[in-house]
Amino acid sequence: MLKPRLTVKTRRRRTNVLWLVGIFSFLIVIGMENILSSTFVLDGGSTVYGYLLKQLGFLVIGLLAARGIWHLGYQRLRHWCRPFFLASVLLLFAVKAFGITVNGAQRWLGYGIVSFQPSEFAKLAAIVCMAAALTFFWDCHGEKAAVIGRFVKNWHVEEWEPFLLKKDRLFKSYGLLCLIPPLILSAIILLQPDAGTAIILFVPPVLMLICSGIPFYDRHWPWWKVLVFVIATLAVLGLAFYFFAHDYQKDRIRAWRNPDSYKKTIGYQIYQSLVAIGSGGVWGQGMGTGISKFSYLPEAHTDFAYAIICQEWGFLGAILVLVVFLALIYFGVQAAGSCQDRFGMFLAMGITFSLGGQGLVNMAMVTDCFPVVGVPLPFISYGGSSLILNLISAALLLRISYDNYIDAARAQDMTDHQAWQALRPPFIRH
Repeated sequence: MLKPRLTVKTRRRRTNVLWLVGIFSFLIVIGMENILSSTFVLDGGSTVYGYLLKQLGFLVIGLLAARGIWHLGYQRLRHWCRPFFLASVLLLFAVKAFGITVNGAQRWLGYGIVSFQPSEFAKLAAIVCMAAALTFFWDCHGEKAAVIGRFVKNWHVEEWEPFLLKKDRLFKSYGLLCLIPPLILSAIILLQPDAGTAIILFVPPVLMLICSGIPFYDRHWPWWKVLVFVIATLAVLGLAFYFFAHDYQKDRIRAWRNPDSYKKTIGYQIYQSLVAIGSGGVWGQGMGTGISKFSYLPEAHTDFAYAIICQEWGFLGAILVLVVFLALIYFGVQAAGSCQDRFGMFLAMGITFSLGGQGLVNMAMVTDCFPVVGVPLPFISYGGSSLILNLISAALLLRISYDNYIDAARAQDMTDHQAWQALRPPFIRH
């Protein structure tokens, strides 16, 4: 059967789906290769495939979960945002009460050989809650009475309605109120302590708010008042870090500013990372032949996996991985912009900012462009919780992009079967 002739719009959305599939597949394959290369020296001679087999097991679990999410669809998540948020809060508090402590941080729940990092679950929960809150505003067309009326009805607090209708300033700050769930999750994660994950969790909702067009400050403010507010906010954050940050967090800032002066103490890890990157040259030392993983570079298979890629793949390989993450951001934004469903648009936006931003922050951290924050490289760093949640996020983003393509195909009178046939690569027979 011949493929139907696609319109420009349908072809563009089809290309978006195929590119996202290719990007996620490439990152998974690179991750598996890098885990095998960086962990065979850690298995104590029993087998060179120990970590790889564990990660493959997590991959299977993640793919099964992603398949379930694909068939379920992303629209139902909007109605589950409240239990999703409450489950995240309970899991994070459970970590504080019963969690497993590793390297001075209490971040895991587990029993025996099975462990789980709830903060990865909380990243997706924050995005879902933010997308639902922003969609709620636009579904009411931004009208104050409609927003408040639906809010008090949904939460069964009708007695609050007269009070809320009088609060004009509160309504003008609706965008800031949307940030309360992500802020709560970030604050609990800070107690673990895990400042890096707290930042990575909170930034995507902030970017979603900025892109949404929803007011989060009084737009009648003059420019100087906005400038004063920004400077005061930065000053408060700086003072809070100075007085309340842990010693190891301050050490990371010192090591970031001058790694050479601390290369044998607090800056040892970042210094060895720079050595690994520099020794790779243009072409790299070859797959599996990098020497930094032999007890020189700590966490070579987790947070500093990108340094091993730079050493073994060289400058060209490092640029390739960077370009792939930039492509993920580009095609993720394209999927969000093409979505006719507001919740899907905001959800795609948040997932794109989360996966792409986390990748860029990790690469900046490894290359000493950013302080060490303990953030893994999505799909590439070793870790079961991270891989499973990343696959679920990828499935949601792919489903949004695929639904965009199906909508365009239906608009030109194609059946779903014809659209699926047209989506398959040309070298596969129909």
